[in-house]
Amino acid sequence: QKTAYEMCGRDWSSDVCSSDLPTASGKEPSNKEILDLVMLCRARKLNPFTGDVYLVGYDTRGGAKFNIIVSHMALLKRAEHSEKFDGMESGLILETENGRVETQGDYIEPGQKAVGAWARVHRKDQRVATYRSLNISRYDKGNGLWRENPEMMGVKCAEADALRSAFPSSAGGLYLSEEMPEQPRPVRNMGRVLATEEQGEDGDLGPQKKGKK
Repeated sequence: QKTAYEMCGRDWSSDVCSSDLPTASGKEPSNKEILDLVMLCRARKLNPFTGDVYLVGYDTRGGAKFNIIVSHMALLKRAEHSEKFDGMESGLILETENGRVETQGDYIEPGQKAVGAWARVHRKDQRVATYRSLNISRYDKGNGLWRENPEMMGVKCAEADALRSAFPSSAGGLYLSEEMPEQPRPVRNMGRVLATEEQGEDGDLGPQKKGKK
């Protein structure tokens, strides 16, 4: 029976793949979980060597969990390279004496309170922009950057949601670590494990803009 590494056409050592990918308690991802990551990289043209995608693990009461996440920059780059992308707006939803108002960006004045975030993605082939908003308190984990700058983190999550909805075929199912229900622990040495191959399919985000030769 072939291993996940052989099925992917790579001569990877299971010792390298397993020993470098533990959770905090030492649990390791299965062959299938690594295979899922490799196949996602190939299908969506994600490059782990440039930080586009990660396999993250964390311990729960039900056992170790491993999730595939992408970086916020990876979603932005995919949109930037699409000829259908026509810009994005994003910002915060503030609670004021006159009700809730939307502002551009993630800056707030001292004393102001941000209760939500929003994002709007425009496509050249659609008359109506894709709009998404979220409640920051439902995402705030109270640690790391969420504790230091929840406004920035909320806007990132809103942008990711809007980009997924605007380009479902190419960005659907790609989530940020900030959107995970629990704080994940990124695996180590992912560059030693994965390699991606370029494909010619354009999907929702294409055709891709061609650079000058």
